[in-house]
Amino acid sequence: MKSYPYRLVLSVFLLALCPLDGLAAVPAKKADKNDGPTVKAAAPVAKPVQAVSDKTQIWHTWTDTEGRKVEALFCGLSGDYITMQTKDGRTYHFATSLLIPEDVEFAKSCLTKNRDASFSPAIIASAAADIDRMVGAILAENGQQPNAPATDAQFLRRIYVDAVGRVPTAKEADTFLKNPAPDKRAKLIDDLVFSPGYSMQMFNWMADLLRVKDTFGKGVPAFTFEDWLKMRIAADAPWDKLVYEMLTADGRLCDNGATGFMLFDAEMPLDGVSNLMTTFLGTNMACAQCHDHPLAEWKQRDFYQMAAFFGATSGKDTAILGAVNKAAKDGGLPKAAVKKIADMNAFRMEDTSKQKLTFPKDYKYKDAKPSSPVSPALIAWEKEDKSLPIYNVATKDPTQLRIQFSRWLTSPQNPRFATNIANRIWKKAFGVAVLEPVNDIDDLKLASSPELLAHLTFVMKAAKFDLREVQRVIYNSKTFQASASPTPDLGKAKYLFPGPVVRRFTAEEAWDSLIVTALGAYADNVLLRRGDDLKAMALPAGKVTLAEVKNAVERTKAAFAGSANGKAAGGKKAAGGSTLGLANGYEGDKPVTRFNMMLARASELPQPSPETHFLRVWGQGDRLLADSATNDGSVPQLLQMINGSVSKMIADTRSAAVMDAAKEKAPDAQIRSLYLSYLSRPPTAKELATANKSLKDGIGLTDLAWVLANTREFLFVQ
Repeated sequence: MKSYPYRLVLSVFLLALCPLDGLAAVPAKKADKNDGPTVKAAAPVAKPVQAVSDKTQIWHTWTDTEGRKVEALFCGLSGDYITMQTKDGRTYHFATSLLIPEDVEFAKSCLTKNRDASFSPAIIASAAADIDRMVGAILAENGQQPNAPATDAQFLRRIYVDAVGRVPTAKEADTFLKNPAPDKRAKLIDDLVFSPGYSMQMFNWMADLLRVKDTFGKGVPAFTFEDWLKMRIAADAPWDKLVYEMLTADGRLCDNGATGFMLFDAEMPLDGVSNLMTTFLGTNMACAQCHDHPLAEWKQRDFYQMAAFFGATSGKDTAILGAVNKAAKDGGLPKAAVKKIADMNAFRMEDTSKQKLTFPKDYKYKDAKPSSPVSPALIAWEKEDKSLPIYNVATKDPTQLRIQFSRWLTSPQNPRFATNIANRIWKKAFGVAVLEPVNDIDDLKLASSPELLAHLTFVMKAAKFDLREVQRVIYNSKTFQASASPTPDLGKAKYLFPGPVVRRFTAEEAWDSLIVTALGAYADNVLLRRGDDLKAMALPAGKVTLAEVKNAVERTKAAFAGSANGKAAGGKKAAGGSTLGLANGYEGDKPVTRFNMMLARASELPQPSPETHFLRVWGQGDRLLADSATNDGSVPQLLQMINGSVSKMIADTRSAAVMDAAKEKAPDAQIRSLYLSYLSRPPTAKELATANKSLKDGIGLTDLAWVLANTREFLFVQ
């Protein structure tokens, strides 16, 4: 690239790191005296929402073009790619051209069945209209009006980023903008939420919420948990079922990926209880772990009684750990391999016959004695909560305590479970939750609109916790499709949702958007799966023997002994460590490597990425706590975009966005193509004239692509 664009972009990009006060934003209009008298609107009553049907699991014996057969569960179909899961939990994603024509047609019929079991268009429209009426009522009550409708270009970019986690390609943008159909927005929403990109962005969102990491403890691999979560998202598992499976999972991580969530805190079980309360109920009881909460009603006794539901649960078998290490020592086996094998077999979830939790030795309150046994008891937010049938839990059998707790937690009768996830999904779409902060929603009256929060909770239950269906409702509302507002100061007033708020891309959205400009929609079909190799570490049940440990070491060598090019001995894929070492772990399309970077979407890279990677520099969380990501600006972000590997990727002649533009013969068409790739809109007349002049003056299409990627408009969702 030539040097003179740098000064221009540097100033533009520095502005992008500052608060965005009015970038194509339409603030809520305050009532004017000429508008007539303000009428205090009564809170509208939501219309009934018909519950979605149960989505049948469709198992089928699939046949490829070479006659090979496999029995698998249909998970999804998007374009020319199908996702399926075999009975051993393995997920496969590949081109439908590998299947016989009859099975391709069967896959299409499966997709139709799943869509038919979803909310009908009429139900979606009705539930979305209720959102608009409730928001309109509270805006009118406070002398405000909804923002003007978003333009097609604004909506297009917003829905792509929110629903599939990336900007549209030039072709995708052009197709939508030229479409004259009046229902094109609703159709685009449905196309996107049933695509592979939806699963990828939902994994990114859940990974931050569930603290998904490649390793927990002292380097114990958790790839099976990641694979399991991706599979469940691809299969559109309802939130209540997904959470229940995580909390009640038994066995070793190498055998059952669902155990990963609980095993993350296996050595700090009390912290684990605190985390799951925050994550799944929006109840912050962390302070009550040590003393009565100073700012809430929760007592230390409340915390310990909740934690007692996990008092009979064990996450680590130290006997197995010792036996493996002893056998290895006697046999002179390599320490690194033995440690992996010992960890993978020692970390497992099981329930014992005794509830072992006791109050602390220094417990200072009169409601219990120090070091005395704790009796399990559920918290309640209101006095009437405990009259709900779901509070009738059996606590006599310690082996059933975790199951009893999980049934209460995930029940539609739970006073906070549905509300918590509905509130979080709303924030995902609007940038601000109905009740902030999302990790403390004990008092529902503090919501900006208690009626709206109640309606979202109702929709969540009617959707049977299908997060895709709830998002379809939200995305089809006029409130979501309104122009964006500047980021509000919640310290001064509650935000009443005249529209979404302007927000900067998350780290994952920024990376994935740049990846799609480099590769095109191809990136949506590059899927990383690493859990299979962990099964090689499993020891057979019974006494640990030196022979079995030796066998496991040999299997481990084959699975994990990577070379410089990322390939393992024997041609098998390597795992862990560097991003480039993942090359052989992908399904579907093959990943592309450029400028020493693996060009795959964020969900298909290490979790989280190394600290120097673009994703971490741009705010990807360290996953030690839930919601640890940030979208704050920084100088290192600026440097990466100006002269880092990402900058080279943007200005590469092999970039899909640049190549699409170069195919056009006229300069005007080339410029338009690049604007569609990066900003999802055509250039204005002034922008077109300026860009044309710059091209005549000697800058190339790669320079123009670099400039557009460094604008505030590219980096922010309007």
